[in-house]
Amino acid sequence: MSLADMTRDELRELIAETVRETLTQMGADPAHPLEMQRDFQHLRQWRRAGEDLHHKGMIALLGIFLSGIVALVLVGVRDWFNK
Repeated sequence: MSLADMTRDELRELIAETVRETLTQMGADPAHPLEMQRDFQHLRQWRRAGEDLHHKGMIALLGIFLSGIVALVLVGVRDWFNK
């Protein structure tokens, strides 16, 4: 039997079974969709927190680098005037 010969209900059942098997293979329980949604929300929060931490870390490193350059310039200017 080919896909073209299947009825709409048979196709729906085939697709539903495929999705259930796929979710089960991924370690998700398709019988509890709300629990899966909460798990995905938790993962999204962790991802966003990691991205935010990365962004703030880069800003901190840039600030340290720029303050070092400013300090170096100020020490150079001070030494230049003290000569």
